[in-house]
Amino acid sequence: MYSGPIVDCDIHHDWPSQDVLLPYLSAGWREYATRSGGRQPMPVIPSEVHPNPGGVFRDDAWPQEGGPPGSSHALMEEQLLGPYRVERGLLTFGAGTYLAANANPYWAAELARAANDWSIEHWLDGSDARLYGTAILANQLPEEAARELRRIGGHPRVAAGLLATNGIGKPFGHPLFHPIYEAAEELGLPIAIHAAGESFASMRLSPVGSGVPSLYLEHHTLIPQGIMTHLVSMIVHGVFEKFPRLRVLLMEAGVAWIPAVLWRFDMDFRGLRREAPWLKRAPSEYFYEHVRVTTQPLEIAPSRRHMLGLLELIGAEDILCFSSDYPHWDTDDIADIGRNIPEAWHRKVFHDNAMELFGWNGA
Repeated sequence: MYSGPIVDCDIHHDWPSQDVLLPYLSAGWREYATRSGGRQPMPVIPSEVHPNPGGVFRDDAWPQEGGPPGSSHALMEEQLLGPYRVERGLLTFGAGTYLAANANPYWAAELARAANDWSIEHWLDGSDARLYGTAILANQLPEEAARELRRIGGHPRVAAGLLATNGIGKPFGHPLFHPIYEAAEELGLPIAIHAAGESFASMRLSPVGSGVPSLYLEHHTLIPQGIMTHLVSMIVHGVFEKFPRLRVLLMEAGVAWIPAVLWRFDMDFRGLRREAPWLKRAPSEYFYEHVRVTTQPLEIAPSRRHMLGLLELIGAEDILCFSSDYPHWDTDDIADIGRNIPEAWHRKVFHDNAMELFGWNGA
């Protein structure tokens, strides 16, 4: 069993109450947020179309002092940082992860700015040297998102830009989003793309192909479709040719879909490459050079043999980065991941791949 240091690439930290964001909003937006003197506060994110009937958090992750799971550093230390031997952990917000689901793009951009400033002041102040943050980006206004990334991306504890919700109904490879990637490359920061960002009524689009699911089970099973769409789009639109130093981390989409998508992508590219003449290599080559994938949720295969065969097919030793997804209901345990990958891969998956991705090896 692996007993070395851990880099956790997906820890959802949260505010005890959305009211804590109010001091970080400008006066006009503060009035907008509180509406009737605070009696009808505007939500940070709209209601989800497919709420989990069992809730999204571990039952033991609710702080005694109140607030949602992920809002207590002490409890995070007790349940994750200490027991998991976390050397570095990437904070990816709780409710704030999906703030780009707001239909009002200007409100979403203001929320992103406020959430980032709150996170820097309360979680990245240096009191816990293990913690690093993401810059949450409201991508409805890509130029604004690029400005926000440049505003805080130079902070020594901001390690990545974070995209989650598809705010304008275009896959993330569309040229509209390229200003964000230009800023990320300029700053030397990877872009993290978090799955499940389209399941909000305000989005006015299906979170999966061919129609809106009826059940949470349908939605959760098909979550990887969104990530597949963004990945194919980024490669087809030449994002990695235009920004050759850009790196991307795909979060919470699993891994079982990777060989099927890449095989089909490479096959179709042979016959259709004239449609994307800017691509100089096979799609799978861009994937392996520029993209990394979090372990959570690592699919449960019929047998360890099946899982190992799949992981070997995709070269998982070099692309997987451990993530716990704390404090969600499907949090991954180090022991479970360790049993499903060869022991010879442990150091790379639990530590080295992430250190290389975020440029921490020379720190």
